[in-house]
Amino acid sequence: MSKNPSVIDGAKAMVADFMYQPQAASFKNVTFYSNGTSMKNKVIGHVCGEVFTFKDGSPYKYKRFIVQVAASKQGSCVYSFPLFDFEGEIMSENDFQKRWGDSCE
Repeated sequence: MSKNPSVIDGAKAMVADFMYQPQAASFKNVTFYSNGTSMKNKVIGHVCGEVFTFKDGSPYKYKRFIVQVAASKQGSCVYSFPLFDFEGEIMSENDFQKRWGDSCE
């Protein structure tokens, strides 16, 4: 049995670390999308999904996220910082939508 978390569990942990209340992070529609690129012993792809967010300290709504992942055949993973669909706060809505379309559909 591997001690490494699954690709999706690791990405969820990375996303939760950026949340207002990480221990209360709730996820839905989380999927790994392989982009067909591979290095010597790694598969490259994206984990995409939705996480419940808070705004001004109050419960708000589910928002989309993208985490790029390089997963080795032995089970270890390297994760990027998550990109979030936070209504233009981090990146423009158009840029996020394009990235979502390229990585998560």
